[in-house]
Amino acid sequence: MNIDGRIQALQSLLRDGFVREDEYYSVLESVGALKHNYYDYMITEPIDVDEELKRLPNADFDVCGALLTMLLREDHFSNGSFRERKEKGQVNPILKRLIEIIQT
Repeated sequence: MNIDGRIQALQSLLRDGFVREDEYYSVLESVGALKHNYYDYMITEPIDVDEELKRLPNADFDVCGALLTMLLREDHFSNGSFRERKEKGQVNPILKRLIEIIQT
């Protein structure tokens, strides 16, 4: 997928309202950001999601992908947590950072 396609795919997740988790998985996979080994990118053990999210301002493409994957996996274990984090504004900043990185 070219740069414009990757950006458009990620921007599609920024729309208002809730986006289903499977759509995030699909888009992240298509742009090369889904990290099945997301835990290898984390600096806390056990993983402290809120602490990991503080890394966003300096995160590179791989760390951003790992952060989003982490949030999706958290939802797998705690159903509804991804929706809550999306509503609290913790998901879109990661998507915007990914877009910013791709554009540079």
